Amino acid sequence: MKKDRILSSPNRMVWELFQALRRLCMRVQEAHVAQDEASLRQDAALCIILAVQCVEVFFNVYFRVLISESAFTHAEEEISADMASTQCGLDRKIKDWPLIVFGKRLSLGEGAGQRFIALKNIRHQLMHFTSSHESLFAPGFAIHGLADTSIYESLSAKSAIEAFHTAEEFLCEVFTLRGISSDNLPHALHAWTGRLPI
Repeated sequence: MKKDRILSSPNRMVWELFQALRRLCMRVQEAHVAQDEASLRQDAALCIILAVQCVEVFFNVYFRVLISESAFTHAEEEISADMASTQCGLDRKIKDWPLIVFGKRLSLGEGAGQRFIALKNIRHQLMHFTSSHESLFAPGFAIHGLADTSIYESLSAKSAIEAFHTAEEFLCEVFTLRGISSDNLPHALHAWTGRLPI
């Protein structure tokens, strides 16, 4: 039996993912207060993974919307081809799509761009974790096959909250490149992430 398709506004999935990220951040703060270190690290890792996913889904949807606008149709063919390709990863999207669409690059060497690149790299280490297969020697015994989990063990409530803020700030960088004024950034964030303007 074929299910009926459900059509939603373009921002729906971005909004839903950011709502999930906010909820996870609250759980991290609760685990921090309860001093539940295991739950805190687990949820902090999920926050980092989800924060990067939020940004990638935003790029996929936002740039698809942009290329349908008359000011940006010049980029439609190239962005559409990238979207249809399984070879177009997040790196290409953040490095090239703003240049293709806006004629300007995002700054990835400082500020929110630099923080997002660092976050993406941590996410990569968590998502593609492999054992370093190390050995520990002590008098009378040896343990072989140990994995370096330092990056995971270093996660904290601060890591989770910073991941969330970095994702939002990185979206603001895209909005700014598009020409949205700083006064209107809270409204753009609300439209795309569900964050209420303060």
